[in-house]
Amino acid sequence: MRLFLALSVVAVIAGTGCSKDNSSGPEQNPSDMDYVAMGWSDFEAQRFDSAVNNFTQAYSSQTSTPLVRGEALNGRGWSYAYKRDLVKSSGDFVFAIGLKEISPAALNDVRAGAAFVLYSLNDFSSSITYSNSVLTEVPSYTFAHDAKVTAKRLRLLLVQSYYANGQFSSAASQMDVIDPARAPHSSDPSILLASITAALNSL
Repeated sequence: MRLFLALSVVAVIAGTGCSKDNSSGPEQNPSDMDYVAMGWSDFEAQRFDSAVNNFTQAYSSQTSTPLVRGEALNGRGWSYAYKRDLVKSSGDFVFAIGLKEISPAALNDVRAGAAFVLYSLNDFSSSITYSNSVLTEVPSYTFAHDAKVTAKRLRLLLVQSYYANGQFSSAASQMDVIDPARAPHSSDPSILLASITAALNSL
């Protein structure tokens, strides 16, 4: 935005010597990448409605590339998630996962977002799949646009998904990774639930 303002000022100054017309000419519309940048700026400032609008503009732009569309769906999916519109969020995430041309970083963000949202929608098997994908590819994962979304939170989500799916041994194994000092963790549901609750409270 500062660059755009600077260019506009230069255009006005350059035109004063040859014309009495005080207009700076037609406004330049933001590019698809500008809309993506504005979307993430809004997201980080918790202006989620505005973020959704900017990511939608980026996705719908006639000059948008597959990479930009992937990033736009990524941002819009997270924005919808933080607005608690989980159905629209999951729709964007699942569609983005199916794109052939999406950056690896965006794909991991999309999978992480999908894991959280689908858990909330009681799709525990898909949450397990996407959590595992991210943690396998990036064991130290942190979401660049919200530092609270870390590998530890994602692994705890994986534990909760296993537990909710009745896979108590797998949940206990993941607790061993989260809290190796207390390994091996019991797979007894009541004892395991207490361990999960304690780990969540430590965040």
